[in-house]
Amino acid sequence: MLARLESTVNGPPRPRRAASARLDLSLALIAAGRHDEAAGTTLEAITLGRLVPSNYWRAREVIQSVAERGVPEAAELAEAYREACGDGERPALP
Repeated sequence: MLARLESTVNGPPRPRRAASARLDLSLALIAAGRHDEAAGTTLEAITLGRLVPSNYWRAREVIQSVAERGVPEAAELAEAYREACGDGERPALP
């Protein structure tokens, strides 16, 4: 799915949709107990620079979930979120 959204084969690439898809994948990984993979996928979504405000809640939800599980990348994710999204709301870490 991500490859298709980022490809130019069937029209222009859709980087915002790809970022949304990464966040959706991250939430699915959380549900499956794969928090470390969710952290990496969310970091990709955040650092692409294509998140829109309607997606911020998804990123915050993943960050809070990985922080609660003690995933080491949680602090890095929270900082990347704050820098990239600039909504002034850094997700609270437990």
